[in-house]
Amino acid sequence: MGLGFELVVEVEKKLIVPCDLLAQLREKLPRFGFELEWQGGEEDIYYNHPCRDFASTDEALRIRVSSGKVEITYKGPKKRKDLKVRDEFSAQINGDANAIVSILERLGFQPVARVRKEREVYRGGPDGSVGMFLDKVECLGCFVEIEVLSVGQDYSYAVSIVERVINELGLSWLDSTVKSYLELVLERGGC
Repeated sequence: MGLGFELVVEVEKKLIVPCDLLAQLREKLPRFGFELEWQGGEEDIYYNHPCRDFASTDEALRIRVSSGKVEITYKGPKKRKDLKVRDEFSAQINGDANAIVSILERLGFQPVARVRKEREVYRGGPDGSVGMFLDKVECLGCFVEIEVLSVGQDYSYAVSIVERVINELGLSWLDSTVKSYLELVLERGGC
């Protein structure tokens, strides 16, 4: 019995931005074909595997609670140094986040950190495949993530779209990081 799912590769560029730039982008994005899809708070709980250290294998297991929805996500090791490119598997969960937390913890998974943020999600771009995330992350500051999900192993088109959007929006002057919010929070010693 095959489950019939395809490999999804996340191609993402995370820009470190002054928080006042988020308001400017909010006004600018509709002119570039982006529409606001969702906004609100998100809380992510990250876990470590009981038999291997995800920090050393560059993997992540996350439970996300957002607007009453619960999602579990596994992210594989990064494939590039300049962009965050990694395999990603996510599933929506019907029910209580506490039940999933209990299952993971009874299986030996240990919570590592929580990341809380206010997020605005926009969709658009040259072919409508781009996700633009305007984030204000507790204890870290403000960020813009430009993301394209690619099906299969060839993600070169997704990389070109991410770079194109950054250039068209005039954001190439900003510093970027391939570190996840989890990595940044852990570097600070927590939040």
